[in-house]
Amino acid sequence: MRILFIGDIVGKSGRDIVSSLLYSLKERYKADLIIANGENAAHGKGITYKIYKQFLAQGIDYITMGNHTYSKAEINDHMAEMDKLVVPYNHIKRSSDNYYKLIEFGGIRFILTNILGNILIGESSMDAPSAFIEVLEQTKNLKPDFYFVDLHAETTAEKRLFAEYFCDYAKVVIGTHTHVQTADEAIINGCAFITDSGMCGAYDSIIGRDVDETIQFHINKQPTRYTIAEGPAIFCGVLIDIDDKTKTPVSIERIQIRPKENQD
Repeated sequence: MRILFIGDIVGKSGRDIVSSLLYSLKERYKADLIIANGENAAHGKGITYKIYKQFLAQGIDYITMGNHTYSKAEINDHMAEMDKLVVPYNHIKRSSDNYYKLIEFGGIRFILTNILGNILIGESSMDAPSAFIEVLEQTKNLKPDFYFVDLHAETTAEKRLFAEYFCDYAKVVIGTHTHVQTADEAIINGCAFITDSGMCGAYDSIIGRDVDETIQFHINKQPTRYTIAEGPAIFCGVLIDIDDKTKTPVSIERIQIRPKENQD
């Protein structure tokens, strides 16, 4: 089984690059399942029901979220209908049981879940290890072959620690949130891991946000509107190969596609 995971989709530029590349990437990599982080899809913060449906129509199978999950109030109005959406278990505003999905494909059963880090993320209700232990306890009767975790966290050490400690259960741990793809993809004691899968969003930006506005906000201390950058986008993600017999990951590969004018 091959799983394509798409890094944080940021704003319209991110949505556009995913829409334009998704079919060809699925064909090229022979992906069986596509999972994307969509917590920044609606103008940089949250997701709307309309965008959710667009993602599914384009071929994305499941959408994970993060600290901005509830930035668009309408999400609670549609949560019952968004059965392919996975929200962080330990988000302080979590209002549904959509924190995991049992996925079955080709004889493999795994649970996709979403966990927030605790360091520098104010929306988490508990630390990531404690949250995952609760998820394990609440889903153990489902007897999955493994857990696939979107670990939406700020610091590199927190993510690596999680993968090292839970490698017997979480066979895939994909870091999201920082929007900068890291070059540390590896199989760690049977766990496919990367600190951050990167983002899909405007290349000429500060992690997807307009450069000038970010300077005005952080350097000049001026009030701003949180403007998302426009223009050609970068596409980032990872491809995970799961052995159909052993039901464990055998490889993880980074995917990064820059705008043509920025390619080496």
